[in-house]
Amino acid sequence: MRVLIGEISSYKAIVIARYIRELYNDVVLIAYDNKRAIRRFHTKYADLYVHVEKEDTESYILKLAEFVRENSIDFFIPVHSDYIGEILLHKDAFGHSLDYFGDYSDYIKLHEKDKLMGIARECGIRVPKCFETIESAEVPFVVKPTNKSSAKGVRYCLKEHDRDKLKSMNGDDRLHNICQEFVAGQGCGYSVYCKKGEILQGYGHLRLAEYPTSGGSSVYRKGFLHPSMEDVVRRILVRVPWTGFAMFEFKLTPERELVLIEVNPRIWGSINQALEDGIPLFSFLSSEKQSFVKQSKSSTRRTCLAPQVFASFFVYAIKGNYAPIKDYITHRKSVSRDVSLWCDPKGFLSMFLRKL
Repeated sequence: MRVLIGEISSYKAIVIARYIRELYNDVVLIAYDNKRAIRRFHTKYADLYVHVEKEDTESYILKLAEFVRENSIDFFIPVHSDYIGEILLHKDAFGHSLDYFGDYSDYIKLHEKDKLMGIARECGIRVPKCFETIESAEVPFVVKPTNKSSAKGVRYCLKEHDRDKLKSMNGDDRLHNICQEFVAGQGCGYSVYCKKGEILQGYGHLRLAEYPTSGGSSVYRKGFLHPSMEDVVRRILVRVPWTGFAMFEFKLTPERELVLIEVNPRIWGSINQALEDGIPLFSFLSSEKQSFVKQSKSSTRRTCLAPQVFASFFVYAIKGNYAPIKDYITHRKSVSRDVSLWCDPKGFLSMFLRKL
């Protein structure tokens, strides 16, 4: 079996490559990237590496599709969130390698926040209150792009004087943004691999640290199950019969209630937490039928993304929030790093070279 994964300088791709290499002996793992520097510095877990030149997004996607066809790729696993939509628009060009993934029409219903919020409200799910304009929004509120993830382009108005900065946004920026109530609480999520809306594997996690520390990506987490998590996810999936990966992001309020913030219908940043806790999210690579693996409530395992987690701790300390640091020190023996400098030095270095 031949599997193509990339961009391999992404820590998510490295995590998955390691997982596949350790569990699936019959896989030929081919890694790709569009960064020239990665040709020499990339993870040790791939069997082959290819550089795919990127001139523009559409031609880049078509080059990948051509490579898939010419090299008899059985499964194509893209991880970069910026390309998933374009890849699904050209899904037919990838043959059967994307059969484990859903269609663009369902992807958009989950990915675009305004569409998702409408579906969630119809299902009776608690979501942030929406405002028509920045001028009419009640402080505190958040302005975020309707079609981006990982806190990209998110702006906060926590005090009245912040409103003037957001008013300066031009017409195009406003057109593609959604204005929502700011929900105080701790970030958590329920992540799934599903088929036609049926959850085949699921896992809940709690964010212990983010970078940036206000709504950024998860860099330190642990397993966590809220009694309402799976129910909320199933109610959405009844309306949108998605096939593929998805992470349902929530805020856990001080009253221990869940508020659905967004859905990322793709491979998510904290995927290592689920894999380290034994959830077989990639069982579709095997012909053997895999039953649902129940998440352990007693697991103390934690995962982190280094060195970003330490930069996050520094900012938390400046703000006077020492809880994430204390938790890390207490559980340091059970913390697994997404990518290890000692075990995979070239893979670790590639995460930084991708920024060049």
